[in-house]
Amino acid sequence: MKRLFSAVLASSLVISAILTGCSAGKNGGSSSQSSEIIPTEALTTEQPATDAPVKATGGKVHIQDSLLGDIWITELEGVELNKLDSSGFSSDQNFKYYSENGKPASLEGIDVSYNNGDIDWKKVKNSGIDFVMVRLGGRGYGDEGSLYTDEKATEYIQGAQKEGLKVGGYFFSQAVTNAEAVEEADYAASVLGDLKLDFPLAYDWEIIKDDSARTDSVTSAQATECARAFCDEVKKLGFTPMIYSPSRELYFKYDLTRLKDFDIWYCEYANTPVFYYSFSMWQYSDSGRVDGIDHDVDLDICFTNVAEYD
Repeated sequence: MKRLFSAVLASSLVISAILTGCSAGKNGGSSSQSSEIIPTEALTTEQPATDAPVKATGGKVHIQDSLLGDIWITELEGVELNKLDSSGFSSDQNFKYYSENGKPASLEGIDVSYNNGDIDWKKVKNSGIDFVMVRLGGRGYGDEGSLYTDEKATEYIQGAQKEGLKVGGYFFSQAVTNAEAVEEADYAASVLGDLKLDFPLAYDWEIIKDDSARTDSVTSAQATECARAFCDEVKKLGFTPMIYSPSRELYFKYDLTRLKDFDIWYCEYANTPVFYYSFSMWQYSDSGRVDGIDHDVDLDICFTNVAEYD
């Protein structure tokens, strides 16, 4: 989304409720994560021999992450840094906004799945929402890992676009191999059919500590290669790829030097985002209220050259 969004800027360890929130509406099932920080070394012990080592500058960076707490990371070589100015954020009773030099520099959005039920898209548009990210489907847990379509995906996309909202999509992944990640990208494209997206098609792969989750033992190297395989296939299919992730995965699971060509949709429920590297979209709440939707909904903000979407 570097070209698509002209971004103005370059995982999660939390209590179980907060971490589940970062994947709320993503898979329609329960999810929780362990309460320990997994050192990078522990996540990279079984990398395939073909994987290159993580390229780091060697510089240590201290971060006070709102979810992970007080941590140190090693700065990665060539990965664009977060250039957001915390003083540029503002909010009202509904949404967060971002501005630069006194001018708007953000778009306001939501992300939805079938869990959000029937939606009055005209009311959503009139409430001040500019864009929506729609779940297209996902891969189930367990050995079988069957692919499924979100039953509301087509309805949501058509309804939102009819009212002039910009629409992107995401796919909840449980890929454990590159081939499965490619299969998921192809499946997402098949769900869309002839429908077009205005915003990216995002890869949503998360650490989910669940007895039936397929991804618990996936190495850092394999998780990274799955993300890259999905995004490369999405790009080949004519869509703009993006990676959805909380900070825990971004710091301790993914090798961002292998993913720096793709924009990040970052999840952190905080007043302002503190992620060290660049991201183009931020999911900041799972308990937003938007006219036209009867229940809580995830809120997002996109940092962009707003003029492109007037």
